[in-house]
This record gives sequence, structure tokens and C-alpha cells, in this order.
Amino acid sequence: MIRIESDQWRLYCNPDMGVQWMAAEIRKQSQWVAVVPDCRERVPMEALVEGLPAGQSVTAPLPAASFHMLPYSNRIRDGRFQFDQQTIQLEHADAHAIHGALRKLPWQIVAKDSSSLHCSISSADHELNWPWAFDAEIMHRVDGAALSSTLTMTNRDSRDMPAGFGWHPYFVRQINGAAPVLTLPVDAVFPDENGDCLPDGPAIPLPTELDFRQARALGPGQRIDCCLSGLDGDCVIDWEDAGIRLTMTADEICRYLILYNPDMPHFAVEPVTNANDAFNLATRGIDGGMQVLRPGQSLEATMTLNVETR
Repeated sequence: MIRIESDQWRLYCNPDMGVQWMAAEIRKQSQWVAVVPDCRERVPMEALVEGLPAGQSVTAPLPAASFHMLPYSNRIRDGRFQFDQQTIQLEHADAHAIHGALRKLPWQIVAKDSSSLHCSISSADHELNWPWAFDAEIMHRVDGAALSSTLTMTNRDSRDMPAGFGWHPYFVRQINGAAPVLTLPVDAVFPDENGDCLPDGPAIPLPTELDFRQARALGPGQRIDCCLSGLDGDCVIDWEDAGIRLTMTADEICRYLILYNPDMPHFAVEPVTNANDAFNLATRGIDGGMQVLRPGQSLEATMTLNVETR
């Protein structure tokens, strides 16, 4: 476990397990406050709810507070898609291929200091559930009020490769009893008639219950797991009554956002470059953000969380 820190952030990462975030805290006056679930220790099943780490659950403990998803984001229906006149079949077809191929693997530390951690991985060093050769790098950095994560993926194959990636950060449901108020600048959602988190067609206008373009409380009783489209601007997570506000920015290529609100003491707001099942959407002529990397070409983007306290 590695900790990097600034005067306003402390981030705990695990390079041996995908460089995942295991915890992140912000400074509010003289106190350090968890804004993502604390996953540094295994949650014992017999633990009392009031004794649990921030954002954790006895029945479904989170193994990580945030992880990356690459070389694709979220899900691929039945683990199968068509690309360059070939059928690609990934493993785990019965449950759909999910959350990329690298989040549980050990990454190599390239460089680290008190405020940054740079890691890399090569598909040549692992047996991956992905038929193309590629390299990836991740840079986590804290600087004053900003925590940033940069993902870079490079096609090392001799063939074109479909590509996409994103981040899957969870956030704590309550801070000192305060619930979150969200602002999400998106204008559409992919229909999901079967409730399997896989689009049935092109994105459609937001229904009222998913419209967070104006600041709105995220209720604990509202079950949401959807892929939103048209991300254009900053997302805001504001625990107003606790005086803590996070502003999430992501590079322009991140045009999609996953909003996940389970019946748990945490929720997720996930900026991604491609919609769920984007590779199959592309086969149907639907734009879901699939990128195509030529041999040697790279894809890069940064997500940043800026904190304000009141």
C-alpha cells in the first residue's frame, strides 16, 4: 500500500492490485474526512454496522474504492463483438465481460514520490482476457486541492485495436449525516429495457428521474445503474450539510458517465470514454464512443477531483 498526499488530500493505492484506490481522505480544518469508501482492511462479516469503515457494507464489502476499466469500459454483451470482420469472443460470456482486463493485476512502479505514483503494465507479461497486445500507464497525483488520475493506453499489436477506458470511483453515501447533492451535465441515457446495464439502442433524452443537470439530492432509496451520454462540463458531488464539495472534471474524450446508486452506503459516478457495450453498438451503426487505435497509437485522458470545504 502506498500513500501520496498534499495539504488537502491523502490517497492510498495498491500497485499489486491494479493501482486501485483503497481510500481517499480530504482535510477539513484539522480533521481528515473519508470521501470514498475505506477499503484498506478486509471488512469482517461479523462487524457491527456502526463499527464499519466509511462507505463499507457487511453484506457486500467493497474490495477497492476506485478502479480503472481498460481496454474497454464497463460491459460487453456475452463477451462477444465483431471487429474488422472477425468475431471476438472473450471469457465470462455467461455474465458478460465486465470492467476491463487489468484492475486485479500487479502493475510495475515506474516512479513515486510523496505526491505522485506512476505505474505501468504490459499485456505481454500476463495472460489477459483480450486478444490484442497493448501497454498501459497510470499516474495518480495530488496537488493542493486537486487529486488527478491519468490513464494512457498504447496499441502494441500489429493490428488495429478497438479501445476505451474509464474510472470507477465510489463515494461515501453520507459524511457526518449529510447526504450528497449531485450536478451531472449530461443530456441523454442509453435505454436498458432488460435491466442488464447493456444498451438496447441509441441514447434517448433524460427522463425526469435521471435528470441531475440542476443540483439535486441523490436519494438512498432511488436504485440507479445507468449509462448516461453527452457529458459536457463538471460533475459536482456536494455534501452540503457537511461543508464538503467535490468537482469532477474529465477530458473531452470522456463523453459518457455511469451513475450507480445501489442500496449501499456508497454510490459511483464514473467518467468513461465509451458507453456500455460500445463495440457492439458500433456494429449496429450507433455511436457509443468506441475508439480505434492503430499500431503504436495511444489513448490518454485525465480525471480530476477538486475539493472545496466550507
